[in-house]
Amino acid sequence: MTTRRMMAMAALAGLGLMGCGGPGVKVGGGKTGAAQALQAASAPTKSGVSKATGGIDVSGNVDYACPHGGSASLSNFALSVTGTEAGGVVAQKFTLAYSNCGLARSEAGVALYNGSFEVNQRIEGSEAGGTVEQSFKGRVTLSGAFDDFLEADVKQRVAASALGQGTVSVKLEGSLKNASGAYTYAEDLNLSGDLPVEAVTR
Repeated sequence: MTTRRMMAMAALAGLGLMGCGGPGVKVGGGKTGAAQALQAASAPTKSGVSKATGGIDVSGNVDYACPHGGSASLSNFALSVTGTEAGGVVAQKFTLAYSNCGLARSEAGVALYNGSFEVNQRIEGSEAGGTVEQSFKGRVTLSGAFDDFLEADVKQRVAASALGQGTVSVKLEGSLKNASGAYTYAEDLNLSGDLPVEAVTR
């Protein structure tokens, strides 16, 4: 077999692998898949909860090491604290920026997040037993194993201890958009498992 023919066969084999869920796949699962992409994106906000419940400090940034490589940072904090009969309430806003942040696995590989959201976060109770209500507004891209994006103008309500977890119950109100469609939410969702991949039509 000639060297040229061997190179051609190797190139064809590589194309075949790419067609089987390689780089360039889209987030699947429709409405639920988009919500799962947001749930993964929300993982670094747990660092914001830790900062807020650890004492009043709006100085500096908070860095987050993403579980599958890369990083995220929380910056431009503005914070307020109020007291209620049930306990303290902390409200803060910040910019959440991603840099090749590997936040979600899928059958195709890891999703790397880039871009930023403006986040408004309200924390009721403690980090261990409280509830977080937070809104996301902005756009991020998903690369690595994916070629997709996530636009958000949505509010998420979730147990503070569930942020960044693979299986979680959340309430969403607002809208999300990705390459597969635009979705409106006013409902409770149970999310679990890896990020779904859109089936490739042949």
